Amino acid sequence: MQLEFHWSRLDQLSGVQFHQIIAAREAVFIVEQDCPYQDADELDQHSWHLRVLSQSKLAGYLRIVDPGYKYAEASIGRVLTTAPFRGTGVGQAMMDEALAYTAQHYANPAVRLSGQSYLLRFYRSFGFETVGEEYLEDGIPHVEMLRG
Repeated sequence: MQLEFHWSRLDQLSGVQFHQIIAAREAVFIVEQDCPYQDADELDQHSWHLRVLSQSKLAGYLRIVDPGYKYAEASIGRVLTTAPFRGTGVGQAMMDEALAYTAQHYANPAVRLSGQSYLLRFYRSFGFETVGEEYLEDGIPHVEMLRG
C-alpha cells in the first residue's frame, strides 16, 4: 500500500481537507469511543497536521502541537487510523513520519503524548516511556508518555 504524507498548518488546509480531518476525529474519538467532548480546540492553530492518504482517501491523521502550548516539548496527539485502514501498518508508518518530522523541525528532540492505556505497547515500540500514573480522560484510561 502506498501512503502519501501531507504536513500542513491549519491555515494551509482547505475547507474540504479540514472537514475530512474533523469528520475522522469525530468518528473515532466521539462516536466510536462514545466520548462527547469538544474535539476542535485552540491547539489546532498551534499544530502541524499530518494527513496520511492512500489512493486519495484519508487513511490516518495526527497533529503535532508546538512546544510550549500543551507541554514544554512538542506533543503528538489525535492519533487515528480510519476504519478501512486499521491493521495495515498505517499507524506505524504515521508515527515513524511524525517522529522524523519532530526531529527535523524542533531543536529539542523530546516528544510527549497522552496515550490511551491500551496503546502503551504501541507507543513504547517508538521509545516512549510512561511518566506518571494512569488517569481518566473523558472516561478512558490514559497515561502520559515521554520520548527523550
